[in-house]
Amino acid sequence: MQLSATENLIEALIQLLQEEDERLEIVRQKLIEIGAPARPLLQRSAEQGAPLISERAGQVLESIRLEEMDKEWQVYVRKEPCPLEEGVFLLARFEDPHLNIERYRRRLDQMAEMLRERLEPHHTPEETIGILNEYLFRELNFSGNKLQYYLVENSYIHTLLDLKKGIPISLSILILLLAERLRLPMYGVGMPGHFLVKWVEGSREIYIDPFNQGQILGRDEIAAYLSEGGMAWKKEYLESVSSRQMIARMIRNLSHIYKQEADMEKGAWLERFYEWVRLSF
Repeated sequence: MQLSATENLIEALIQLLQEEDERLEIVRQKLIEIGAPARPLLQRSAEQGAPLISERAGQVLESIRLEEMDKEWQVYVRKEPCPLEEGVFLLARFEDPHLNIERYRRRLDQMAEMLRERLEPHHTPEETIGILNEYLFRELNFSGNKLQYYLVENSYIHTLLDLKKGIPISLSILILLLAERLRLPMYGVGMPGHFLVKWVEGSREIYIDPFNQGQILGRDEIAAYLSEGGMAWKKEYLESVSSRQMIARMIRNLSHIYKQEADMEKGAWLERFYEWVRLSF
């Protein structure tokens, strides 16, 4: 079958990916600029091409994917309200481009349905929190990964659901995604160095620490925690945070981890995504 003029151009550019001089970056940028139309031929070269072209075609494909994801973040942050669940799965797709999001959403739906069957209108907030904790932390064995805190898997929603190990913010977001389904009055609390969930009922607030098996904390205990970290108590530390703020914090955490692991490219992309979220506050 005869190739179109665009396809001929793409083929020629792919062959130039084996160059070793300054032209290589020009070729890469041109293919990235062409974007989606270049994907089929790049994919074929990545799978069937000579080793060097195969490697570089794969790199260009990843760059095209991330450029497209960058545009997705720009669309996402303009949404009102900014949906938390969409944001955590968009972030998860950064790590796994082939992620079956519906599979994980169904799992969250099933978890919420199991809880719905156990919750009664007459339950007090403490009883409801106790049922939630029993299900998540004792039956399903979710826990804070205190031994390997800085694994990237602790931060993504899909790996949290698979491995059942997380950090304060990812475990908190899991609870908040279930709370959305169950219409429970629960909100994220973005303290310095730690993340909590709070139950708000009128003027009453109950603070929950998902990283520590859903332990209920009083203000004195929270103040003591802050003091141990050399921080003075500020009442604004216990204010609810928005979905944008939670997503921004997740992105910054991951960017820091990737940079610590010397994966500067992933760290740089996450910084780009972070800027779009931060600018939308």
